[in-house]
Amino acid sequence: MNHRLIRYVFGVLLLMEAFFMTVSTGVAVYYHFACGDSDWWCLATAAVLTFLAGSGFWWSGRKREHGMEKRDGYLIVSLAWIIFSLFGMVPYLLYGTVDNLTDAFFEAMSGFTTTGSTILENIDTQPHGILFWRSMTHWLGGLGIVVFSLALLPLIGGTGANMMFDAETTGLGGSKLRPKIQSTARRLWGIYLMLTLVLIFLLSLGPMSVFDAVNVAMSTIATGGFAPHQASLAFYHSAYVEYVVAIFLFIASLNFSLFYYAGIGRWKMFWRDEEFRWFVRIVLSFTLLFIVMTSAVRSVDWVSQEQLLALGGENPDFLTVLRMSFFHVMTIISSGGFQAEYFDYNAWGMLFWQPTFVLMMCGGCAGSTAGGMKVVRAAVFVKSIKSDFTRMLHPRQVSIVKLNGRPVPTSVIYKVMAMFAIYVILIFLMNFILQMLGLDIESAFGTSISAFSNTGPGLGLTGPAFTWASVPDAGKWLLAFAMLMGRLEIFTLLIVFTPLFWRKY
Repeated sequence: MNHRLIRYVFGVLLLMEAFFMTVSTGVAVYYHFACGDSDWWCLATAAVLTFLAGSGFWWSGRKREHGMEKRDGYLIVSLAWIIFSLFGMVPYLLYGTVDNLTDAFFEAMSGFTTTGSTILENIDTQPHGILFWRSMTHWLGGLGIVVFSLALLPLIGGTGANMMFDAETTGLGGSKLRPKIQSTARRLWGIYLMLTLVLIFLLSLGPMSVFDAVNVAMSTIATGGFAPHQASLAFYHSAYVEYVVAIFLFIASLNFSLFYYAGIGRWKMFWRDEEFRWFVRIVLSFTLLFIVMTSAVRSVDWVSQEQLLALGGENPDFLTVLRMSFFHVMTIISSGGFQAEYFDYNAWGMLFWQPTFVLMMCGGCAGSTAGGMKVVRAAVFVKSIKSDFTRMLHPRQVSIVKLNGRPVPTSVIYKVMAMFAIYVILIFLMNFILQMLGLDIESAFGTSISAFSNTGPGLGLTGPAFTWASVPDAGKWLLAFAMLMGRLEIFTLLIVFTPLFWRKY
């Protein structure tokens, strides 16, 4: 391994984190003079500590050899999130947002992996700087910390740089917009920034303050879910906010390379992309399903008054049902996890849980900020099953799995099947461990799926109306690891723990 280059990259990553901590410090200083907030010194201290650590790594790796191996790329991607979270939790500890290491690390990891699960039960009392840093962790983690570093590191070469990019851009493989990885990374971040600025402007036209608009926009584009209020988006009681956020969650769930092609006039690339068509159909189908289910349950006798109120009231109009259903589908499939005025699916009843979990596991498109297994894998999975049935019925017929008109290699199909199997096994294993730690079966199951899918809300004690504060400390550490595994799509992280990875050749 190229140890000096690894230290150099970690140094640049930490210096980058220190820069954004400094930006958050500036926000805290402004609100110190504007309304008396006292968190600026916590963020400033954290920024200095992160800067010193980053400088140390950078200095020790300055005489690096150019080029890195695949193993270097995997190790950097896997450890970057842990290092960022370790330094990112410092402001929470210094200010007293949390009073222990477990909760601080959990909140930071949830932020950087854009899971959006929180243990905080006093968000409305937190100062502006802490809230801004909390949303910033989403924004940095959304498109990928390491992708950002690649945009700033033109000296990284070799197959390791490609491996870092592929490990950060989700799906079956990274979409190279330009011949060089650095050019691709810079274009992706340019699109990311532009969408964030547009959303800030649109949200500020509604009932939000500019500060709230900035925070919610960073969380939305990152499909994270952190909000500056405990009630999340329900705080605003605004259909406008919910529709705008839902639409941008849809946008953030698409492959960002499609926006690049649209920017150069190739709009037809959207509909030519088979994954995009699958995603649109899934969103429309499940929105219609929830509209029908919401209307149907009102005609049965076993529905309680509490369920009716959670489903929009006793006699909601169609626009309310449409808004509730569309927002629910988008905040779940995108892994955004925001809570709206009518979003407590925990109170809707068990009938609504299964389609909700299907959306959680499915996730958005490859190359997006969304979590889950990704629509492209679901498409390959379904087509592979269909192909197997065809061969069983017609043994002589040649049945090939195709995507965008091109045959999908058998090795890719096997990898999709393997990931699906491991994904399910890990969910049930985590479910079993959480039950051993004292959670009831509903809470354990919903929390497990949410963590691996980077969604945010779970079920039962970790449902949309609650935080994850009730999870035992051991469970929080395990769930933080599950969030990271889900963010890196399992294989990238698991391969680091195999003996083969560390074997010298």
